[in-house]
Amino acid sequence: MSFNPNELILEKIRAVEEYDPTTNELTGRYTQIEDPSLKTSADAQEVTDSMGATIYTIYNAQKGTFDFTNSLFSLDLAASQYGSKKVVASDADKIIVPVSEVIDIATDHTVTLKYKPVGITGAEIKYVKVINSDNTFGETYEVSPTAGDGKFTINVPEGDGNTIITMPEDVTGKVFVNYEKESSEAVQVTKKTDGVPEVKTLLIHAIFHAVCDTNTVYAGIIRCPRAQIDPSSTEISLKPDGKHAASYILQKDYCNEDAKLFDIIVSKD
Repeated sequence: MSFNPNELILEKIRAVEEYDPTTNELTGRYTQIEDPSLKTSADAQEVTDSMGATIYTIYNAQKGTFDFTNSLFSLDLAASQYGSKKVVASDADKIIVPVSEVIDIATDHTVTLKYKPVGITGAEIKYVKVINSDNTFGETYEVSPTAGDGKFTINVPEGDGNTIITMPEDVTGKVFVNYEKESSEAVQVTKKTDGVPEVKTLLIHAIFHAVCDTNTVYAGIIRCPRAQIDPSSTEISLKPDGKHAASYILQKDYCNEDAKLFDIIVSKD
């Protein structure tokens, strides 16, 4: 008997994969899938008689959408939604990372930074601000090559070693310091106003079970040749229990006579 299933138990969508349709390079993979939904739509144009009765309905502009929510925040998915690339730092190409610290002023009036700041030599940090005992902001101090009222000096070592800020002798408590550091262990995703999501190929992997023998598992794939994330409304929750939702618009290849939106394929595992 040939393999010809009909009604199946859909256990779950186990992964969504994005590929570059030209190179077939994997550009994103999402594995914590919630609330997946595959929809199709069309524009209806009614042909009516002189009394307005419908004779025939023509359906044009058929398209589809695939929506899902990833349980975890995904940098790859964010990059795809923003029409950008995730930049991965290395020893040769470091990423500039902003740093904000609240640091105790030592008894010798120095402040030791956690990281080495980058910027204009001798002025890698332009300002620091005192934090009062009641957690309010106090006086602002400006960098200077020499000590003085309202000034601080900074010593950034050539190689390894701590960067030291020296405050005036009458300043005590804590200071707020904002600066930038270089990191070879960082990633960066940027949203620009002209960034438009690229068209991708989607493979949506599913797990099915036979109805009469639930121990029998079938592999399912929904293949979408041309899918573009809808950028008209992108919201990423910034709460710990937030989710990461995405919506893809499925369209046919305009230059291909094949009007395919997607395939649903089920095979023996």
